[in-house]
Amino acid sequence: MTNTVMIKSFKNGINIKLEPSVPFEDILTELEDKLKASAKFFGQARLVISFEGRELSDAEERQIVDLISSCTEIVVVCIAGMDEQREIQYLKAANGFLESSRTNAGRFYKGSIKAGETIETDSSIIILGDVNNGGTVNASGSIIVLGTLYGHAHAGCFGDDSRFVVALDIKPTRVRIADYSEMLNQKNGMFLKNRAVPKIIFVKEGRICAEPVNAETIDSLPV
Repeated sequence: MTNTVMIKSFKNGINIKLEPSVPFEDILTELEDKLKASAKFFGQARLVISFEGRELSDAEERQIVDLISSCTEIVVVCIAGMDEQREIQYLKAANGFLESSRTNAGRFYKGSIKAGETIETDSSIIILGDVNNGGTVNASGSIIVLGTLYGHAHAGCFGDDSRFVVALDIKPTRVRIADYSEMLNQKNGMFLKNRAVPKIIFVKEGRICAEPVNAETIDSLPV
């Protein structure tokens, strides 16, 4: 067995280090072997995972998560970005997801997302806190922020443009819905100046729109 894949375990998380110079198919083959060999060690743990050493596309990350699910009983609660305080981040992310996050219908994350942190999920997500400048949330479903969205949000990240982003307050930030991207700011009329108004961001007629949350806006969503 080669070392194109290295798995390092932390409390509440695992870091998977990937060799950048080998074909991705070879990475998957070796990772499958190592996951099967360590399946009993991890048991039915609910873990945060992170990747290091190689830039991965969304599709490649999804393949790895699917492989983890098929080879082990690990429940991947989210994919976390890396920083020098990785063990603290693992602990925060693992504890941040509430018990109701066990279903794929949606997840809750308790706490604010700080600069340099990335949270990813294959469902919709409700953030019980702020997404600070430099923080990122990626979800295949919709994103609801019960706080202020300063950082980046990408809903429908696997291509579903019927998804949306909602926040109690939105400061100038970059938001993506599926393949649509917009740098939101005061100049494009998407905000009411000096007023914190809950807003919903969605795709309408081929472009991203941000409108105050009301019954009319919600009824117009394609969900």
